[in-house]
Amino acid sequence: MVGILSIDFDYFIEASFKEREIYFPKGSDEIPKDKLKAMWKERYFRYPKLKEVGVIDEYYFLKKYLKLMSINKNHFCKSYSHKSIKKVIDKIPKGLQIKIVNIDFHHDYYHYYNGDDSINCSNWLRRVIEERPDTEVKWIRREDSQIYSLEGRFPFEHTTDIKEVINEKFNFVFICRSPEWSPPHLSDKFEELAMSIFESKIA
Repeated sequence: MVGILSIDFDYFIEASFKEREIYFPKGSDEIPKDKLKAMWKERYFRYPKLKEVGVIDEYYFLKKYLKLMSINKNHFCKSYSHKSIKKVIDKIPKGLQIKIVNIDFHHDYYHYYNGDDSINCSNWLRRVIEERPDTEVKWIRREDSQIYSLEGRFPFEHTTDIKEVINEKFNFVFICRSPEWSPPHLSDKFEELAMSIFESKIA
């Protein structure tokens, strides 16, 4: 079993589902960076309290956990979009079963996509399951995360207890920024979390 720890920074934002719906831009990872920057600027202007949003306590737990990990440096990936995890997974031979532990505000098992690219930040997990149906999944979510897709409830194991990562074994670590879901003023927090892996026993 090949273990993959998937981390989306949007999980750590100290904002509820309802607050995200009100204050965050509407869009996806397909928004051009310049346009997204302008969208966030408008959000800050319209909702000044957005600048006060921080990260939840689980951020500091995971940062400490990552520092204690032992991982091959070639098995660590930092990315802009969550869909990039598919490239990491595709390098693992199909004959090997994988287990994905996904720390994320969203379950990423949705259907929708635009244009010619059928993979995006919202459906990458569905694409993985389509190609590797024996994949095991554990989703570490927030209390008010949406747990439904078109078929109904998210069909895999899920929990709100991030400390369950302690019971898992990981061969790969992936972390993404998801800037469409994460306020720009928290960019330093993302970099800080990503860099913590390099303070670990990286091989």
